[in-house]
Amino acid sequence: MSMNEKIKEKFERLLEEGKKVFQECGWDGKKWYRFPSDVDYLRFRTESLNLIKRTCGEESEHYQQLRRLAEGKDTSGNSYYYHQCYGVLEAAYRDFSEDFLFDIRAMVRADLLGSFIEQAEILLNEGYYVSAASLAGAVLEDTLRKMCDQQNISYPEKTKIDVLNTCLAKAGVYNKLTQKEITAKADIRNNADHGKFDQFTESDVKDMVIWVRRFISEYLK
Repeated sequence: MSMNEKIKEKFERLLEEGKKVFQECGWDGKKWYRFPSDVDYLRFRTESLNLIKRTCGEESEHYQQLRRLAEGKDTSGNSYYYHQCYGVLEAAYRDFSEDFLFDIRAMVRADLLGSFIEQAEILLNEGYYVSAASLAGAVLEDTLRKMCDQQNISYPEKTKIDVLNTCLAKAGVYNKLTQKEITAKADIRNNADHGKFDQFTESDVKDMVIWVRRFISEYLK
């Protein structure tokens, strides 16, 4: 399952959960028959906040609205506002489904952003470190392919970084230390692509982008 599919699944699960709360607590669009529990409100708001932060970014209006609910004196502990959290989440999901949110594919196509690694740096600086990790990993894979071509090293048409890395190391193009570094960078890229966001940090991605740029300058002539 791709990262986008995982995000879509998470949105849909939370929205379905919200609909059940509306039914159970008698929300008629204007008032509650009984308020949702404080625990349900806090958990739903927290999960929605985390999801929207990852998909929309901290500067988005969606995220800022939920932050205001989470931090407001009258709203932070008042489950009456459950329906407002739901509305923000629903709006974010619609934008996500319609590709209205940040789209890495559009960034890749934009001529003004320059080279791919520069795009990764821009993404990182804008706070999109997960997307930066994915793009830097793609750049690294493409670089390894080009290096194999230059060295006349054969490899399967459909292959991954690990195979390319092994081929180049066996051919003596670089040493074992560099091979291990590439393996580590591939792990960050895989974790980013598969939604394992707790397996790496923004600092890890920053080091990755710097390392990939240096690697390109040293090995891809």
